[in-house]
Amino acid sequence: MVSDPIELSVSQAARLLGVNRNTIGSWIRSDKLRVHRVGKNYQIPVDELIYFLKSTGQKVPKELASENLKGPYFRRIQRCYQFFEKQDHGKDCGKCTVYKNELEHCFTGKEASHFACRNGCDECQYFLEYYYNRIQFIHQIASPAAVCKDLFFWSANRKWAELCQKEEKEMVGVGIENIYHADSLRTVISNQKKRMLGDQNVSSEDIVYIRNHLNGRRQVKVANHLLNEPSGAWLLLAETVR
Repeated sequence: MVSDPIELSVSQAARLLGVNRNTIGSWIRSDKLRVHRVGKNYQIPVDELIYFLKSTGQKVPKELASENLKGPYFRRIQRCYQFFEKQDHGKDCGKCTVYKNELEHCFTGKEASHFACRNGCDECQYFLEYYYNRIQFIHQIASPAAVCKDLFFWSANRKWAELCQKEEKEMVGVGIENIYHADSLRTVISNQKKRMLGDQNVSSEDIVYIRNHLNGRRQVKVANHLLNEPSGAWLLLAETVR
C-alpha cells in the first residue's frame, strides 16, 4: 500500500502502471487525470490517480491498494476557481468573495454580496463532479435527511426541504440560522461543538425547532451521525415530534 508519498511523478506513475510517459501525458492533456505543477514538472496526487483508474475501469495496482477501495472513491476536491481557470466561466473568479477569502467550499459563500457565480449549484459542473457524488445518497433515504458541515447545509432531500418549506436546490450552502429557529440555535451549536470534540456525554439526538413559514416553527427530533465522507460532515435525520 502506498501511504507515502501521496504524490507521484509522471515517471513513477508510468512505471507503476506499466505504461509509457506519453500515455500519462495524454491523460493529463485531456484533463482526464488531474495533476498540478511543481516548477516545470507534473505531480500526480495518488488519490486522483486511483479515482482515474477506477472511473475508467482500469486495474488499480496492488501498491496503491487500501481499505478505501472497497467502497466508493471520490476525487480530491479542488477550489472552484482552480477548476474554472481554463474556462470562460472563470473570468470573473478574481472578483469573487470565494477567491478573495480562499473559501474551501464555494457554495458556503452564496449569501455574500460579491459572490460571482450566477449558476445554481444543481446545474454547476464543478458542484456535480466534486460534491454531488459525495452527498447524493441522502436522496435514497425515505425520512427527512440532510448533510451539514461547519454551520452550513450542503444538501437536503425532498422531505427535509419540505419541513423547511424550501426547494431542494435552495438547501445547498444555506446557513443553519436560516433553517433552525432562533430558540434552537444555541442548543444546536452547543451540542454540535461537543460532538466534534468527542464528548461522550452529549446525546446524538436533539429536540429542536425548524423554521416553518406557515406556523413560524416546527418541532422535530434530529439524529446526528458523523460521516467518513465528506470528512467532518454530519448526516442529519429528522422525525417530526407529535
